[in-house]
Amino acid sequence: MIGKAKSISHVSNAVNYAKNKKGAVEISRHNVAGESGKEIAQEFRVFQNLNARCERNSFSIVLSPAISDGQKLTNGEFARLANDFLSKMNLKEHQYVTFLHSDRNHLHLHIFVNRIDYNGKAYKDNYISKKAQRIAESIAKDWKFTTAKEVQQQKEDLLSRQVIDAHEKALQQKPRNIFEYAELMKPYGINTQLKQASDGKVIGIKFLIGENSIKASSVHRSFSAANLQRLILQNLQADNTHKRNQQYNSNKKRGFRL
Repeated sequence: MIGKAKSISHVSNAVNYAKNKKGAVEISRHNVAGESGKEIAQEFRVFQNLNARCERNSFSIVLSPAISDGQKLTNGEFARLANDFLSKMNLKEHQYVTFLHSDRNHLHLHIFVNRIDYNGKAYKDNYISKKAQRIAESIAKDWKFTTAKEVQQQKEDLLSRQVIDAHEKALQQKPRNIFEYAELMKPYGINTQLKQASDGKVIGIKFLIGENSIKASSVHRSFSAANLQRLILQNLQADNTHKRNQQYNSNKKRGFRL
């Protein structure tokens, strides 16, 4: 499960977006009576006015279980998930409202929280994104969900398999250098991003597949810039040696003096 959080200044528009998205369902709320984003923002503002110094005075949070995990949960269980997260974040007593989205069957929660408590004190937002992810990771383990690290590993494994499959086909075409190799990867849906030093030497490689990307070294250590260029050269040399041997054997069979 992935958890994201950031402090925002205009909660009205954010709530309206979450509430009005097709298929959105309100899951839970606390000390909030309004329906529209404007009404909820006005209720938040009652306490935000106690702390005029805090400009980004609301939190926008997204909790996103892996697709397989989210599809197993009822709306009531999503409400418990939000409550568990807010409790561990020490935000349970703040005003909040929660909506469930189901984009492309990927169920996830949007949570909007008043950053200002009933005494006018602002919840610290230092490293709020990292804190949200750490707690989401902890909850994922408690709920037996796939963790963010596991999701990332699954994603990298899939991308790696796509890169390796295209890589093997590109090598069969005997590219002469890393630049020809990059061109040969394109027909297989992979763009190869090359990082060059001031002298033109390729020192870094990243593979782009649609909206996703993966560092070459994450595919396998043999895909680092230096190793991949060495492999391309060795592959070309082996091919040239094979061709020379074929020519030698052909001439020998035809009786040419060698």
